Amino acid sequence: MATILIGVIGIRWSRWLLAHPKVFTVAAVIPMFPGISAYTAMISLVELSHQGYSEALMRVLITHFLKASFIVDALSIGLSLTGIWLYRKRPGV
Repeated sequence: MATILIGVIGIRWSRWLLAHPKVFTVAAVIPMFPGISAYTAMISLVELSHQGYSEALMRVLITHFLKASFIVDALSIGLSLTGIWLYRKRPGV
């Protein structure tokens, strides 16, 4: 929901300030990136390669990887939906 709001505000500001919407939206979405989850998943993967298979490490890897992936997916879908919703060409209008 937050990225949809950012997308709408970014498009409104871009029309008002005559700039591309990505100037506002990308800069606002960058702090929402799940850095800690992505970092934890990466470190777990490195530890798995050095120490060998461990169920606890694999659980941490999968949990944090999926959490980071779903958040990044939600961010990209939220920004995409506003662009599609507000810039869609409507025939006959």
